[in-house]
Amino acid sequence: MRNERNAGRKPKISNAEMKDIILRHEAGEGIPSLASEYGISRQALYKRLKESSYKPVSIEYYTAGELCTLIEVDFRRNDLHVVNYAVELSRRAFGYIEDPGWDDFLRFIEDYYLDASGRDRAGGYFLSECGRKYSLEDIPPDNGDKHLVIRMEHDQKLPVFNFNKKEIILTRSDTDGFQMKALTSDRKYFVKAQAVMSGVKLNDWAVEIISTGICRQLGIPCVEQKHCRFVYGGREYDGVYSPNFELDGYTFMSFEGLLERMHRSSKEDKFIKLGAIEKLKWCAALLSEAGNISYEDTEKYVLDLAVLDCIIGNVDRHTRNFGLFYNVHTGEFEIPLVFDSGMGLFENDSYRDEYRTFEEAMNHVYVAPYGEDPFDMLELLDKEYGLRSIYGNKEGFIYGDVLKTEFALEYEKRMNELWQRSG
Repeated sequence: MRNERNAGRKPKISNAEMKDIILRHEAGEGIPSLASEYGISRQALYKRLKESSYKPVSIEYYTAGELCTLIEVDFRRNDLHVVNYAVELSRRAFGYIEDPGWDDFLRFIEDYYLDASGRDRAGGYFLSECGRKYSLEDIPPDNGDKHLVIRMEHDQKLPVFNFNKKEIILTRSDTDGFQMKALTSDRKYFVKAQAVMSGVKLNDWAVEIISTGICRQLGIPCVEQKHCRFVYGGREYDGVYSPNFELDGYTFMSFEGLLERMHRSSKEDKFIKLGAIEKLKWCAALLSEAGNISYEDTEKYVLDLAVLDCIIGNVDRHTRNFGLFYNVHTGEFEIPLVFDSGMGLFENDSYRDEYRTFEEAMNHVYVAPYGEDPFDMLELLDKEYGLRSIYGNKEGFIYGDVLKTEFALEYEKRMNELWQRSG
């Protein structure tokens, strides 16, 4: 029997459909056509639209009791508007990121939960000032006339990771140095303490964080390093932690290991006699051959490494900390994430050398495995590739405020000046 009078239960519009209707109506579609499409009366749809008036959620981000960032979050559109009140990057919710996107917001939520909970894993929760836990799923797609304000207090406490002897991998770094590394008990995070040379604790952890920031600004995929405290044997160290990529089925194979499988070596006379750009292309070609990956992809990977190492003055890009990922799920090689970039901005020399001038310090800085001064190397790379066109025409970089030594600041200044002159 036909329901000519349209009697009985009216069609129900789901939240997802209502969200779509709201967006289409705001884009200019009329109520009559939308009501007809979804099988409800114009009056009913008008009422639903009125009930669905939406206001963004405000998140107030405080550091040491001071409002540093205001975040207006539109959960309906997955959009946000950010206002920073703090000058110091370390006090802002998104650090050096001036125009954060939705992925940055989700990462920020996970970071905050880790800091606030003191646990060794991240999650989808953040806290309000009244102590209630909110998850992203708790925030409705429309909250009527209510303007929800959530206060997030960041007390700048770092995540602390405690390890025992069985969990530690003690890696010799020099004739009188070491660096402790470990996995968390759930194997989710890889944690690395600052290097210790001749009894001196280095600030390589700070360079790792700066390197992560530079990679984000350039769009270079990297193992993102975050500051933490590393505790072992009753002693506490600064350090960094990062997701353990092995959980996703990736095994790292170094360039040196790949060369050995091919009965090749980076110590070949042919390689040693090449110029810097030719050496870079030689590395890219052998990575392409070893992993059956397109040369264009491997060339971009080694270019990313070289550019990053120039920008941070990294002198430790040896043939065992770059290479390829092997994906155990597909049985194929892939371009890896960039990692291990802490020996830059003169931190590698602070335990043994006291330089009187910046020029004297620069005598010990070179980009490996090419053996070039980083400023000269960057100019060679720019001449060959046109770096500004590849990396988004950026005017310069924000190094963050975690390392403020005299020569590091001078290096950052001169590198930004060189980049601004690049093509």
